[in-house]
Amino acid sequence: MVPTFGMLLTSLLLVLALWWVKEMLGSWRSDFEEWCDPQTEWIPRLCLIGLWLVTLVIAFVAISFIIYTVVMAMAGLWSLL
Repeated sequence: MVPTFGMLLTSLLLVLALWWVKEMLGSWRSDFEEWCDPQTEWIPRLCLIGLWLVTLVIAFVAISFIIYTVVMAMAGLWSLL
């Protein structure tokens, strides 16, 4: 199979998604402390909630893509037998 621009773009998006999730998981404690701080205004709290919701969506899509890729590779290997 010849690599295409779509494959390159998908791979790049997967790498960026995994990087995003790694960075967000690394900052969850400070985000939680900021969110629980009574002196924090509502706008930063809403931004934190929004960032974590986006992170959940990105993680779900990345994990789904990885599982789909593994299942398709296993099906391809199974068909060779």
